[in-house]
Amino acid sequence: MNSDAAKAAVTVAAQRIAAYADKHAIVIEPSQCEELAESLMHLYQAFFTGLAQVAGQPYAAPTASTA
Repeated sequence: MNSDAAKAAVTVAAQRIAAYADKHAIVIEPSQCEELAESLMHLYQAFFTGLAQVAGQPYAAPTASTA
């Protein structure tokens, strides 16, 4: 995933995390939402890299046209 796409994905994920926290009255700082989103993105990338390696194919991150 290119740098701009990764940043956009983290931004959207952080917004979704903040919205979920707000809906459920969970106290969380915006910086914590971003850190959590970055961690989730790394896990997502590692998971799909592992799946691709098992399948013998190089990992290509989903794009807007393939997701």
